[in-house]
Amino acid sequence: MHGVVRWVLTNRFIYLIVEMGLYMKKMIFMMIYDLIGSVFIGVSIVCFAVAADFAPGGVNGLAVMANYLVNIPIGLATILINIPIILFTFRSLGKLFFLYSVKTMLISSLFIDYVLCYLPAYHGNRLLAAILAGLTAGIGYSLIFNEGSSTGGTDFIIAAIKKKRPKMTFGLLAFVIDGIVVLLSIFVFKEALAFIYGMLYTVITSVALDLCTLVLKKCHLTYVDCEEI
Repeated sequence: MHGVVRWVLTNRFIYLIVEMGLYMKKMIFMMIYDLIGSVFIGVSIVCFAVAADFAPGGVNGLAVMANYLVNIPIGLATILINIPIILFTFRSLGKLFFLYSVKTMLISSLFIDYVLCYLPAYHGNRLLAAILAGLTAGIGYSLIFNEGSSTGGTDFIIAAIKKKRPKMTFGLLAFVIDGIVVLLSIFVFKEALAFIYGMLYTVITSVALDLCTLVLKKCHLTYVDCEEI
């Protein structure tokens, strides 16, 4: 009898060790994706969008406009804008997805305000800046989405809608929501070109996001299936 109990306890201990190891592996992968994705998104904003005087889509775009109007740090503005969105959407999101996203949002915001702000900004052709901003943002968002997280904000709205309408792609949803934010930028920058570059950014980001997601799935590099979000 004692031998059976000892065998059960031993196997239970081994099982817990294995489960802990798998969880730690998942957390390490998620942190790597968070860091790389945050770098791409931060470069898109700090090096290209802000320097070229146009607003990207989503909460980051609202944060850029806030920075332009009242000089508030972009990362801090992102966190503040996220608060009401979190309050309205967290019930429709999975608990883990919500917690992972808050973690990613904080990492991304801190990277923008305290790390990537020291990178040199691109002050060349604004059209090229919009294209490069869209490409880098699309890659960054794809990496983060495909590890089962998001950067919060409109990403929460996108994930909540996708949960109810799973056939809609991240890129399509991002295009619609980001387009609304870019439209608002007309009243901030008071320049038609800022709107045009913002829309170009939105289109390129959406396409790059879907293409990068497809590549990650083909290469089996997605840690969490997007359909599970």
